Amino acid sequence: MATETAGFRAFAGRALRAILPFAREDSGGAADRQVFVSSVRVGPRQHELVLFDERGAIIGRMKLAGRGHDIAIDPARERLAVFARRPGYFAVIVDIASCEPLATITPPEGHHFFGHGIFSADGRLLYATENHFNGERSRGVIGVYDASGGYERIGEFETHGMDAHEILLAPDGRTLVIANGGIETHPDYGRQKLNLADMRPSIVRIDSETGDLLEETVLDASLNRLSMRHMTFDGAGSVWFGCQWEGERGVRPPLVGRIGKDGKARLMEFPDGVAPLARNYIGSVVASRDGGTIATSSPIGGQVFFWDATSGDLRDVVALPDGCGVAATEGDTFLATAGDGRVMQAKAGGLAPVARHIEQFDNHLRRV
Repeated sequence: MATETAGFRAFAGRALRAILPFAREDSGGAADRQVFVSSVRVGPRQHELVLFDERGAIIGRMKLAGRGHDIAIDPARERLAVFARRPGYFAVIVDIASCEPLATITPPEGHHFFGHGIFSADGRLLYATENHFNGERSRGVIGVYDASGGYERIGEFETHGMDAHEILLAPDGRTLVIANGGIETHPDYGRQKLNLADMRPSIVRIDSETGDLLEETVLDASLNRLSMRHMTFDGAGSVWFGCQWEGERGVRPPLVGRIGKDGKARLMEFPDGVAPLARNYIGSVVASRDGGTIATSSPIGGQVFFWDATSGDLRDVVALPDGCGVAATEGDTFLATAGDGRVMQAKAGGLAPVARHIEQFDNHLRRV
């Protein structure tokens, strides 16, 4: 994985100095700190965005109109975009240094956000996964927004599937990678799943400039109810993905996979007795900073699984009840958050407490 550059360290230091007017004597200086961001629940139907450091100290916060999901980071322009949880109708652009909103984006009529997005490499564009639900059947699209001006929606690309969820920008800086979960939903029916019998999940690569479909990866037809939802790149450039099983509860399919340069998916096997711990649900999928370890969380199972990115073997599993948010810190170590307000240092070998808050952390955690 890419290492932190001197320019990025300088940016992080400027952001922290603007947010936090002091540095603790034992901190080693604000510029050396790491910054993380997550959506949280602070009360009944009350949600916020919070920024905190590697010690768990909250250093910035902003109210949200509703429950947030994932966050896209634009380090070049020192801003982020927090997306509403699906079916979501807002995305807020936030200045990192001040933790103040810069703009609010709403999808066009007949569309809602799926909770994920990504900035282009130069920060000019923001790509958002959306559901276009007006029509005979729902379809996944990528909404393209002008992030260099007023965030006007300037176009869309087909995702060649439905239930478009997480979106990544490939290391080449041009290719978009999208996980189509394959589940049809419509806001008239809330989060009800309308097509479980004929699901067709996929992970696709499209050209971010033309929208052309470059590659599509699907699983065996017997696994059509294995919804592919969250992804990360490992140090070798392979795509790791996590799934949620929508079939019979007693079945224990593999939930984690890797797509190599040949476009084919290899599904990883849990050791005997471990699969039931995940309860057929993988939440966040995150690579370590050194690219050698993949952390996959299961908030329903209350576990975090650590995989060897090269061999595909499971290194360890540690219990974290209602834990879903995971972000890389240094080397093979992560920070993990849970719905009970805990912030934990996490790695193969165990967890260590960092902080605990009254705020309830939501699904995703990002390092700024």
